Amino acid sequence: MTAAPGVQPEEDGRVQCLECRQWFRALPAHLNRREGLTADEYRERHGLAATHPLVSSDLSERWRQQTTARLHAGDVVPIAERMPPEGRAAAGRAGTARHVETSSRPEVRDRHRAAVAKGRSMAHANKRAALDALATTRGYTDWGDLIRSTLHLSVNRLGQNVGRDPRTIAYWRNAIVGPGWKDRGGRLHPKRQAAYDRLDQLFTDRGWGDLEAAVTEAGSLNKLARLLGTGAATLRAWQLHRGGPRSGSAETPS
Repeated sequence: MTAAPGVQPEEDGRVQCLECRQWFRALPAHLNRREGLTADEYRERHGLAATHPLVSSDLSERWRQQTTARLHAGDVVPIAERMPPEGRAAAGRAGTARHVETSSRPEVRDRHRAAVAKGRSMAHANKRAALDALATTRGYTDWGDLIRSTLHLSVNRLGQNVGRDPRTIAYWRNAIVGPGWKDRGGRLHPKRQAAYDRLDQLFTDRGWGDLEAAVTEAGSLNKLARLLGTGAATLRAWQLHRGGPRSGSAETPS
């Protein structure tokens, strides 16, 4: 079976040589000894990206872990420190030239997009893992538990407590609790609290159990808002604060 252009087959911890169809954990040595090709020539010949790895994923990951461990132990010196500035500049120009040569190919663009998406997903997962670990040190099950249990705190106060930017707190509250998180913590501005108390009393006086029942009687959400002297958005926020369903589907035609 012939691989599609720009695709390097890999399975069971091995990659396939597109010249001889044999399988190896790493291709560069084989290409040099048996095929008479350099890694760059092989990539160009088969439409691979200039930076496409020619070793299996598990072997690449093992090498990465070993190198990281040796760097931390001080056993090796980073290439950037060993190579003179002019050498680094030349290598950078060569790499850029190889990238330009292959980046316009559709299959290469698709691979780059997939790699970017994977990188973003991994970064997001790593950030969430770090936040989960932080939450456990504060006595919570995970970050979601911390977010749901601290809605009574402002984003600034919670951010100070856990050492995170208020925008980060707002992002995660929106992601975990939903857009109505500002109304679910029981910590309302006095004017909003007064408006909600008024609606509670009006609904009790009229015998309406929830917003849907009131909308049904009034004919529409907008008519109900005019009847009660408030706004439709306020009614939706009030219902959400009470823990009821969102009322976007409650409105009936006028």
